[in-house]
Amino acid sequence: MSLLTSLSSALISLSIAIYTLGFLFFRIAELVPLLKLYPTHSLSISIGTIAIQCTPSIGRWSKRIAYIATLLGIIHFIDVRLPKPLPIPNDAHATKTVVITGANSGVGYETARQLAVHYGMNVILGCRSKAKCDAAARSINGQIISVGNTSGKAIPLILDLADFTSVQSLAAQLQDVHIDVLFNNAGYAPESNLPVNQYGLDPSFTSMHLSHFLLTEELLKRHPSLRVVNTSSGTHHLCAIPFTVLPDWVLNTFSVDQNPGCVDTDFLTNGMYRETDSAAYINAKIANIMHVVEIPLRHDMATAVAIDLGWVGTGIQSFMEGSFTPASVGWMRSVDVGVLPALHAILSTNDELLDGSVNHFMSNNREWKDGGIVIGVFGRTAEAFVFDWFWKEERSLGRTKMLELSKGLWNVSEEIIEKHTMASE
Repeated sequence: MSLLTSLSSALISLSIAIYTLGFLFFRIAELVPLLKLYPTHSLSISIGTIAIQCTPSIGRWSKRIAYIATLLGIIHFIDVRLPKPLPIPNDAHATKTVVITGANSGVGYETARQLAVHYGMNVILGCRSKAKCDAAARSINGQIISVGNTSGKAIPLILDLADFTSVQSLAAQLQDVHIDVLFNNAGYAPESNLPVNQYGLDPSFTSMHLSHFLLTEELLKRHPSLRVVNTSSGTHHLCAIPFTVLPDWVLNTFSVDQNPGCVDTDFLTNGMYRETDSAAYINAKIANIMHVVEIPLRHDMATAVAIDLGWVGTGIQSFMEGSFTPASVGWMRSVDVGVLPALHAILSTNDELLDGSVNHFMSNNREWKDGGIVIGVFGRTAEAFVFDWFWKEERSLGRTKMLELSKGLWNVSEEIIEKHTMASE
C-alpha cells in the first residue's frame, strides 16, 4: 500500500471518528430517551454494528459503509420515524391566540410561523427589539398571504424580560384579548460573573424564570384555563447525573457536596441573589420545569407543559450559521424538526397530553390536578424528574425532594414579584 493510500485511509477513518463524536455530542438529548424507549432495539443495533466491525472477512470499505449507513439510519429514525405526527389543522385551531416570548428568532419564530401559516392561529410575538419583532411579523404575515390563508396573523409587541415593568405593560396591552396559550420560550446562555440587576437578582434567572412567572400570573388572572408552555432543556438532568454515576470516593475526594445547577434550598435562599455562575442556564431550565409542575396545583383550570427540544440548529449562535452547520451534516436537528415538541404542547388537547396509552411515561389515570408535565424530544409526555437518576434519593436531590422544592420556588418567586412590582407601581 502506497503512502498516499495509507494517508487517505487514515484521513477517512479520522473523519468518521470525528463525525461520530460530533453526533454523540450534539445528539445526546435524543439518544438518551431513545435508549430508554427502545432499549432492546438500541442494544441489538450496537451489538450488530460492533460485530460487523470485528468480523475479519468483511472488507474495510464495507465496514465503513455499513457504519455510516447505521448512523444515517439512526438520524432518519429519530428525526422522521420516531416523533409523533402533528395534529391535522382544523377550524378550532384558527380560533386560538398564542403569546410567544422570544419570538423574533430561533424556536420562537419557527413555532410562531408554523402556528400562523399552517394552523391559522393568531400569534402575538413578544420581543425585546422592535425592529426585529416587526420584521418577524412582516415575514410571517407575508407567508400567510402567499399560501392563501384567510385566518392567522402575527402581531408584534415589545417585551423586555429583564424589566418587570415591561412584562406588566405587555399583560396590560393584552387585557381585552382572549389568550389560549402562553409559550414562555425566551432564553439565552448567560456569561458567568454578570452582576446582579436592578432588583438585586441574577439577571439570567430574572429573564428566564421570574419574568415568565410574572407574565404567567398576569395572564392567568383573566384567562384561568390558560395553557402554559415553558421551554426547558435536557441540561436540567445535569443537576442529578454527576451524583448518580460518580462513585462515593470521587465525591468525597473532591469534596463534592452540592448539586450543580439544582434549584435547591441554598439556591432559593442565596443563589438567585448572586451574580451569574457557570450553572446559571441549568438553574433557569430546571426552574422552568418546577414552575410547570406547580401551575395546575395553584390554578385548577390551567394546564402546563415543559418541553425539551434537544439541540436545535436555529442559527441563534454563530457556529450554527452558514451553509455548513451542525444541522446541515445531521449533528443537530433542523429547526422544523426541533420545534415539534413545542407544537405538540400547544396544539394537543388536554386529554391527548395525558393519554397513557400513547405516552410511554404517563399513567392512564393521570389528571391535571396531579401537576404539570413534560414533553420530550420525540413529542411524548412524561412526569417531571422521572429519569432514573432523579430516583436515587440518597445520591441526588431526588424526585420527591424536587417536587417539594418546586413549591418552595413558587413561594419565593411570588414574594420577589410582589416586592418588586409593588415598588414599581
